[in-house]
Amino acid sequence: MKQYPTDHVRNVVLLAQKGNGKTTLAEAALYASGVTSRMGRVEDGNTLSDFQPEEVARHTSTALSVLACEWQGRKINIIDVPGDPEFGGEITSGIWAADCAVIMVDATAGIEVGTELAWLNASRADLPVVFALNRLDRENIDFAAVVSELGEAYGAVTPMQAPYGTGSAFAGVVDLIGESGFQFGERTSQSEAIPDALVEAAAADRAELVEAIASQNEDLIEQYLLDEEISAADLKSTLADAVAARELFPLYCISAVNNAGVDLLLAALAEIAPPPRARSDGADCAVAFKTIVDPQMGHQTYLRVCAGDVSGGHTLHNLSRSGDTRIGHVFAPIGREQQEVPGFAVGDILRAPKLSDTHTGDTLSADRNGDPLPGPKMPDPNMALAVSPESKADVDKLSTALHRLTEQDPSLQITREMETGETLLWGLGDSHLNIALEMIASKFGAKVEVSTPKVPYRETIRRPRVANGRYKRQSGGHGQFGDVTIVLEPLPLEEGEFEFVSEIVGGAISRSYIPAVEKGVVQAMSEGIRAKYPVVGCRVRLTDGKEHSVDSSDQAFQLAGAAAFRNAAAEAMPTILEPIHEVRITVPDNFTGAIIGDLNSKRGHIVGTDQGQDSQAVIIAEAPLAETQRYAVDLKQMTQGRGSFTSSFLRYQEMPQHLQKTVVDASNGSG
Repeated sequence: MKQYPTDHVRNVVLLAQKGNGKTTLAEAALYASGVTSRMGRVEDGNTLSDFQPEEVARHTSTALSVLACEWQGRKINIIDVPGDPEFGGEITSGIWAADCAVIMVDATAGIEVGTELAWLNASRADLPVVFALNRLDRENIDFAAVVSELGEAYGAVTPMQAPYGTGSAFAGVVDLIGESGFQFGERTSQSEAIPDALVEAAAADRAELVEAIASQNEDLIEQYLLDEEISAADLKSTLADAVAARELFPLYCISAVNNAGVDLLLAALAEIAPPPRARSDGADCAVAFKTIVDPQMGHQTYLRVCAGDVSGGHTLHNLSRSGDTRIGHVFAPIGREQQEVPGFAVGDILRAPKLSDTHTGDTLSADRNGDPLPGPKMPDPNMALAVSPESKADVDKLSTALHRLTEQDPSLQITREMETGETLLWGLGDSHLNIALEMIASKFGAKVEVSTPKVPYRETIRRPRVANGRYKRQSGGHGQFGDVTIVLEPLPLEEGEFEFVSEIVGGAISRSYIPAVEKGVVQAMSEGIRAKYPVVGCRVRLTDGKEHSVDSSDQAFQLAGAAAFRNAAAEAMPTILEPIHEVRITVPDNFTGAIIGDLNSKRGHIVGTDQGQDSQAVIIAEAPLAETQRYAVDLKQMTQGRGSFTSSFLRYQEMPQHLQKTVVDASNGSG
């Protein structure tokens, strides 16, 4: 494969409902363009795109893959991303690297959840869109009805072809601009005259298409109104401009599994998909948008050239982390395979090995004083699992695996919860996390114990109490003695979690022992009252005490302070506090009622609703963390994947009394 100039490069991301054939389309494109001698099959686990073991086992894409092919003097970088929105980091990276989206639609199903999400993602990124109507070889398809549904939902969806038929009759298409027929072949299509039975209908379809395209250009609309012939070249040029401006959304007819019409789709992309643009006007630079860290493949980095060009032997400065990075060999990626190329022009996509210090989002530049460019913005993870090594032999393996996984997929995050002592693996849903756990085991050989994260409850008191604490030990010789009296009283959390006040007068105990009393109180607070959770929201006033001239010590007064706190707290109406989170849920309007009802069942409190972008509702609520730890799963089930949410800690709040026994019993091992 040679180096292509920018205007001959096309970067196209495939978006669709999960299972709608994106990977199969990519395989067909490689076969039609001569990159491969046979098409791989997802079911057989031998596609070039889905090469990760988890993808092969599950017969579905879980990671981004780039597949370069050549068509009519153009290089088309096909970016195959997962259809499952839980792999949103991969989808985000693929969209960031692309300049055009091909949204695949199943002709047997029409618009599905994945179609809606694909459109939203492309629209938010301001990507031009081309529709590929797939599976037209299936029976009982109403082509006109599907096109009408797409047009009503998304605007100017414009069929560029008319199928000879559907089902077994899907043997070719009419090219409406070129006014010719194409009979599908094994690898490519053959041009022919339009079948007689379709001539009249094709003429009517072409007239509608010409009007739609001409309306995008003042000169062409004048020709159209004067009933003058408009050349195919002018129609294609105007179409390309309208596609780039998101004014028209052309639709093409295919059966990916049969490689039917795929060559014509490639030809269209070569002609009408916009070429990439420079994303910087400075020196040579590129941004990493995907990283693979694999024990077999090593460290592989996908880069989009944002200015100038990048070639083998280049030394660039990592503006995001500092330090120089030498790029050795550079390759055009073709899924799990690759072809070495001398260099890549601005806008092109390449893969470079052994850039171990370059992470997703990093900017590599020839200008050491330049500013980093914005890379893919990862979605925030919203679901966590607690992970721990199964044995001592797994400690280092798990640590390495977690580091490598988050390097490869930045939408995974690792946090250490100090209160519970747990390591949490965060992701975008149960499927996302399950794949990560499989990779920990299969790629890094770490055996892991997994559990739902503990809720970091806290305890407090509801009424004041006075108590005495004494520590006395006499075993011959030097003894231990400390005696204190405290007043324990509630302290509003907004005023602080803890306050210690010394009210000792007259030297009842030496000033030097007062810090030891406070230390003992704090230690007892950390051990909890009823459920072993830290105590907050209290004020301790040290009012009296006794000491012994020989036997008193810091340790004795520390133990006396702890005893005084325990004695007072046990009688101060202790209660459990639970963390309350603010939850912001974004869903289509028609799901608002179901979401509010579900939140009410989770002890949630609706704060308000708002109107988000793309005619979606934003529901703002407060809910206990204990009820929403698996909300990513619940929301996906309620909305079939249409909803998204964020959750952030808001405050601690008293837990209803009838629910506290379960927490206390579980903490004390009796539940």
